[in-house]
Amino acid sequence: MPIRELSDGDDLRLNEVFADATTPAGHMARSLFRPSSDSPLIRSVIAEVVPDVPVGAAAIAESPLHPHRAWVHVEVAAEEQGHGQGRELFDAVCAETRGTAIEGLDLRARVQAGSAGERFAQALGFIPLTTTRVIKVPAGALPPAGGGRAEDLEIVATGSVKLTKAFLAWYTAVNRDDAVGPLTIGQVNNAFLSEAAGAHGAALLNGAAGTAEADGLSAFAVSYAREADETAGTLPAAGETGAGHSGADRAESAVVDQSVEEAPTELILGSMFETREDAADVAGEDFAAAVADAELLLARLSVDADVVIEVTSGMPVISALADRLLASGTATELYRYETLSGSPADGS
Repeated sequence: MPIRELSDGDDLRLNEVFADATTPAGHMARSLFRPSSDSPLIRSVIAEVVPDVPVGAAAIAESPLHPHRAWVHVEVAAEEQGHGQGRELFDAVCAETRGTAIEGLDLRARVQAGSAGERFAQALGFIPLTTTRVIKVPAGALPPAGGGRAEDLEIVATGSVKLTKAFLAWYTAVNRDDAVGPLTIGQVNNAFLSEAAGAHGAALLNGAAGTAEADGLSAFAVSYAREADETAGTLPAAGETGAGHSGADRAESAVVDQSVEEAPTELILGSMFETREDAADVAGEDFAAAVADAELLLARLSVDADVVIEVTSGMPVISALADRLLASGTATELYRYETLSGSPADGS
């Protein structure tokens, strides 16, 4: 099967032969199908049955926050699947990485749970690493509690040093199974907390003894502005990716700040308990208190608007909260993804 480097315009041709992506992760993965470049570092190839009639593509791209591994995405038109084209494309794109900084790196693929993509990755020898759930909490589903703790809630600018330091510690901790590289405050701010990243507002919850970690902080939330016609659940991956408001008297709406016509607000919700070495000790009183604090912050920020949060298996506190909300019917699961880890093709 003829395979060549992907060039300008091929992404449009691929859109004509691929079925519409059914998940936000699918849309994001397809964004890797662009011409090879060195900044950002990406290698991509396309397969054609005849000139200008593609049947599939593959790409491997650097992961700036995780310099010891790279993302890979392989996709073949539905009617062509099962004939070996996917493996040919995988072998070809691995070969294209020779002589680059991504040559030989461990690979990561993010696919919808139970999908053909997951089965294909497993056939290549990839193994499950983390599970990600995107869940939706309707407006007002969690009536605000803990009214006596209004003084513990702090609305901050997304670029605040306190928030950025906390985010860095948390992001490093919840990626223990997929280690990040040495990160600077500036890298974290640019990737997750800047206007370019879509960060819209932020809130901090200071905790009581047992839940507070660095700087007395228990939990934080960062909101991301969204367009009304976007598909729900497009948070930056916690296993990966504007001025805030002020005044605790606006705690119930400060981060959300949207009209009822707009789509659900996306939140990254983090618990500083997850930075502890004993974060997986779900039996402890401190763990239960950390879950309660995270729920309190989520309740405060979902009073007037639906909220979507992304939860990975590396986030024990937020996972426990999500389990409880889903079991009670308070929240609904929109998507479930698997991130798999694998090796490049032999000879790459």
